[in-house]
Amino acid sequence: EMENKMNRVIRACIDMGADNPIVSIHDQGAGGNGNVLKEICEPIGGRMDVRKILVGDKSLSVLEIWGAEYQENCALLARPDKVPLLQAIAAREAAPISFL
Repeated sequence: EMENKMNRVIRACIDMGADNPIVSIHDQGAGGNGNVLKEICEPIGGRMDVRKILVGDKSLSVLEIWGAEYQENCALLARPDKVPLLQAIAAREAAPISFL
């Protein structure tokens, strides 16, 4: 079900054509957040607040969150001016989303 929600958000964005808020998308696999987030912002780099990543267990350390491997999770690089639009689409589809 979670993957379907994520796919509906991505499809809605793609269907917007030139107004698509997504610049890049990266499926999370081996290496977890530390891998996917590092790769999606290359070569420029970026600052991320790891504590903004949605987790079920609030007792996880930053290191545990950084290395955690999740199923059905993607990292999106979004246009800053389109973040409210992406938030609205995710809310409509009941898809959890966080902005780091």
